[in-house]
This record gives sequence, structure tokens and C-alpha cells, in this order.
Amino acid sequence: MNSTLFAAPRPAEPMIHGLTAFLRRRHEKTFVLIAQDLAHWHAGEIAAGANLAVTANGYRLVSLDFRRSAERERELLEAIRDAGVSGFIFLWDHASSNLDLYASLVESRPCVQVIDPKPIPGLDFVGIDEYSGGLLAMRHLINLGYRQIGHVTLQVPMQCLCERRQAYVDSLAQAGLHMPDEWVLNLPYGLNEVDRCLRVPLIRQFLTQPQRPQALFVCADWVASELIECAQELGLSVPEDFAVVGFDDSLPYCLTGVPLTTVRIDPQQIGRLAVERLLLQVRDGVKAEPARILIPPMLIVRESSARTTATTERWALVVRHMQNNFRRDISVREVASMVGLEHHYFSHQFSRVFGRRFTDYVNELRLQYAAQLLATTEHTIQHVASDAGFGSENHFYTLFKRAYHVSPHAFRKQQLPR
Repeated sequence: MNSTLFAAPRPAEPMIHGLTAFLRRRHEKTFVLIAQDLAHWHAGEIAAGANLAVTANGYRLVSLDFRRSAERERELLEAIRDAGVSGFIFLWDHASSNLDLYASLVESRPCVQVIDPKPIPGLDFVGIDEYSGGLLAMRHLINLGYRQIGHVTLQVPMQCLCERRQAYVDSLAQAGLHMPDEWVLNLPYGLNEVDRCLRVPLIRQFLTQPQRPQALFVCADWVASELIECAQELGLSVPEDFAVVGFDDSLPYCLTGVPLTTVRIDPQQIGRLAVERLLLQVRDGVKAEPARILIPPMLIVRESSARTTATTERWALVVRHMQNNFRRDISVREVASMVGLEHHYFSHQFSRVFGRRFTDYVNELRLQYAAQLLATTEHTIQHVASDAGFGSENHFYTLFKRAYHVSPHAFRKQQLPR
């Protein structure tokens, strides 16, 4: 089994008839993924993760791209409505005029939506905990000592951007920090050169205002890349003149120009979990209640929020080592020795740089991993606790309830109903 990308050029009618016939011939054990733009990095990664999971289970994935066209979206939805395939994955944005077709698919077949929640009852959702990601970005800047923090976002009604903006607002309020209106920049959305030309003068005006923020939380890496490019053209340096934290950890934006501190998400994991939700109903015959599965993101610290020196490179090495080894009994002494520091001094400096203790950081990694296991497997709570690196099931239970405000059992029931 493999993945098929069906994206023929116009005229539409022959293509639509051909797609309908193609799906009717190959409807058995076939899932259809319909996306706004498969050329977008996130969409492509989600489709790749979904295809890996589909292939591993003996199914086929057909990926359809409506190329940001509401008309083409409707044509594709009408073409697949009567195809008799096993299930659907809805990826990314949608035109409100086409919600009726999405709703009709949900009534007839197992469906999962990812990234962009659609207002349709009874629809599974797999996405990122956007709000928690925004909190990670803001707490990082606040812990570094920044008190004048701005936000750059986009003029598009996407829930993910709203949640990131809300995390910005709440973080400032919790820290008792001021947020002047001029420190929030709303840019026009669009990916072509015309759209970029509309954004550039707004970014320049924002960066040259008399009272510029000391740091910026930017809603997406590609927007942060444009902002850093404009800053350099104005003779400004990042992070010397202002620090920047992005969101997504999307290549190539996060590693061009000034390496970007960002909130990392795992698009392939989203695709895999979406397929697992479909398989739960199609293959296993489980009539599960609609679930909202949110994958916890992770902060990746690079040069844009703190100048890269031998010291910051050392901390990057520390973080990579912790991310690779948190499931075993990893100690302060071990990691401190690895970077040539006395362990008491290392602990103090770790808390100063990351805003929390070494053990708290390790436990955060373990809890994120445990949450994924609870949402995607049927392992016992004891097995999940042990596999995530907790030596005691009771300790795991206490920390999990403190972090997620529900017990591991209740969390599993919410995520993966029986």
C-alpha cells in the first residue's frame, strides 16, 4: 500500500470524474486526506505521518489538495462523498460555504480533523496544545529577564493563532507586565510576493517605533523570518536589539539567518494519531465518543533569544541530552559532568536559564511522553509510568494530576474512550 496525491490541473470536470472513478475502484481499505495546501511544510509532514501509519496497517492514503480555492474544495468534497472509502482526514482551513459537505461526510463515515477545528458536532480533533506552546515561549522570555514583550500575529481567523495570542496576554497579566497596543502587530496573511510586500512596510514601522519592545513572541516561524530579515535591513541585530521567539520549528525558517528559538511541534505525530483514531473505528469497530487530542509542544532554545556563545551552546547540548534520555534515571550529576560543571553550580545555572529546576524539566518531558502513551495506547497506568521514566506509579499519578488537572485514568477516558 502507498500514498497517492491526486492533484490534476484544471479543467475541473474531467479531473473530478476521474477522481470519483479512481476512488470507486480502490475504495477498500482507503483513507482520503483533504488539505488546503499540501505544499505547506506542516501539511506535507502531517500527510507523511499519516501515510506511514496507513501503510503500516495495510491501508492506502489518497491525499487531495484544494490549493486554497473554495470552489475546488467543494468540487473535491462532492467527488469523494459517494466514493465509499473507509474514512477521511480533514487537514487545515476550510471555506464556511463548504461546511455542509464536511458535515455530510461526518454523518456517513469515520472522520478526523487535524490542526483546524471545524464547527461540526461529533468530529474527532487531533492537534497541538497551542496555548501551552504560547506559555512556553512567553515564560522563556520572562525568565530571561525581558519585561517589554511584544507580539506579532496574522489577520486571519485561525483558532491556533487566537490561542497563541491568548497565551501572550495571560502571561503578561500573570507577570504583572504592561502591554501597550503598539506592541502588538497584526499583519496581513498571505504567502505570495504581493502579500509579503504588504507586510514589509508594517514590520519596518513596527521596528522603528520610538518605544520598541525588548523581545517579541511571533506567531509563526515564517513570520519571524520576515521580521528578522527586515530588522537586519534596518541595521538592527537579534538578539542584541530585541529577542525573538517563533512557533512551529519549521524548516527552513528556524535555521536561516539567526537560528530561531521556537516552539517545536511534531506534525508527523499528528498524522499518525489521526490515522489511529480512524483505525479505532474502522478496523477495531470501536464506537468511540468524539475526542480532542492535543499534543504537547516543546521549547527549542537557539540564538534569537540569547547570543550564541560557548555557554549557550553548552545549554543546547544539555537540552538535547535530556530530550534523548529522560526515560531513564538521568541525574544532575551525570549531565553536569557531561558539560564539565560542578553539579551544585550546574543546578543553580540551569534554574536561572530555564526558569525551573532540573528535575522539574525532566518530569515535564516524562509527562508529555506519558500523555501521548495514554492517548494512543492501551498500556496499563503502571506500564506508562515506568516507560516514561517514573520510578513510582504514585509519584507519576501526583505529578500528572498536578500538570493536567485530571488523573491519568480520567485523561485517557477523555482522549481515547472505551
